Amino acid sequence: MTRKFIIVYLFIFAVAGVFKAEASDWRSLADLRGNWLFTVGDNPVWATPSADVHDWDKIYAPRAWENYYEGYNGYGWYRKNFNIQSLPASGYVMLFLGYIDDVDEVFINGKKIGQTGKFPPNFRTAYNVERQYAVPVSLLKRENNVIAVRVFDEGGDGGILRANRFGLYYDRDQAMMTLDLSGTWKFSIDNFGNMNSPATDDRNWADIYVPMKWDNQGYGDFDGIAWYHKRFSLPESLKGRELYLVLGKIDDFDKVYLNGEKIGEVEDLPGYSRFRQDRAWQLYRIYKIPSDLLRNKNLISVEVKDIGLDGGIYEGPVGITTEDEVKALRENLQRNNNNDDDSWHSIIRNLLHLFD
Repeated sequence: MTRKFIIVYLFIFAVAGVFKAEASDWRSLADLRGNWLFTVGDNPVWATPSADVHDWDKIYAPRAWENYYEGYNGYGWYRKNFNIQSLPASGYVMLFLGYIDDVDEVFINGKKIGQTGKFPPNFRTAYNVERQYAVPVSLLKRENNVIAVRVFDEGGDGGILRANRFGLYYDRDQAMMTLDLSGTWKFSIDNFGNMNSPATDDRNWADIYVPMKWDNQGYGDFDGIAWYHKRFSLPESLKGRELYLVLGKIDDFDKVYLNGEKIGEVEDLPGYSRFRQDRAWQLYRIYKIPSDLLRNKNLISVEVKDIGLDGGIYEGPVGITTEDEVKALRENLQRNNNNDDDSWHSIIRNLLHLFD
């Protein structure tokens, strides 16, 4: 089997159950929907768990604060105590807070975990960006956690407006990765030359969390081409085995390199519209790793092209896994997508026509 055929095969394999956005196997760890403590105004002390909030009001979230403070524009703070029944042993869990108008800054147990949009004086709204933040498991406790959300609203509705998921979640599909590659990657929106070469010096590139939209990590106004790098050592237990690189979902198109050699891509092909170009961001990326490319120390380089709205490697799982685990993962994704066989077999037939 030639390497070109491997790339095509895995592109087909990757889309075998694709057309539903909410396909990750999210397990709810803490539901934050309900009453929160709230106050207007702004004070950085309110991010600390020990802050005195005895005289704050109670409001429901997610719901625009205009339901309680009609016509109010400016700063407001939300706080809530929560418990967690069970936690993974390590790594990260995801915090979903839906849509917030206009800008937010989020703290858990006194530590800032993220911000979307820009506060005055360099104001930039992010009212149309769904909030998703990675929370280190080491930051969380079983009981008496405190989340604080600072919000600025310029006009119209304000606050935590609406959400599908609202709370802390864990992606159970991530546990199927033999080598977990979620977490901090190197990231650049500037082209310094051969961006996919292992010799490229990426030490001064920005840090970015994967999987998560780059819009939630300070790049909300960026559309175009960006590069992700992840360096890893191959465990002895995986040497000589048939392995797959799983990159979850990417918005919109990607080219993937291992140690400088392309191993797969989802691109804007001329015939792509026959199965809807605007759905590329919903395809799962699963690429077979040619065994002759692996070294003791390796570089994964992902070139991502975003054509508008959200961008980046935004949903997991992300990692390297074995053939048996990939089969189980595909079955799990198909089950979660709730697609029938005819729909995805039709997609495969259309994909094959592209390479006639």
